[in-house]
Amino acid sequence: MSWQLIREMSPEHFAQAIRVLGLKPAQAARYLGMSDRQMRRLIRGERQIGTPIVLLLNCMITHRTRPMVPRKEKRPRDLAA
Repeated sequence: MSWQLIREMSPEHFAQAIRVLGLKPAQAARYLGMSDRQMRRLIRGERQIGTPIVLLLNCMITHRTRPMVPRKEKRPRDLAA
């Protein structure tokens, strides 16, 4: 079955897809543009995993594409100090 036909993913498959791509949940959250809290909710099954995320992860796994995860942004220092 083509990766393009798979439109849903269980939380277990979602967590496995993240591991297959060599990511930690926090890195996957940054890559997908979501918060760590949103990522934890997806992994625990509290939220439905959106079709675009399923398609992206399946495409990357099929084509053996490594994600380029943006670095964690540092908080700006207090300028008043």
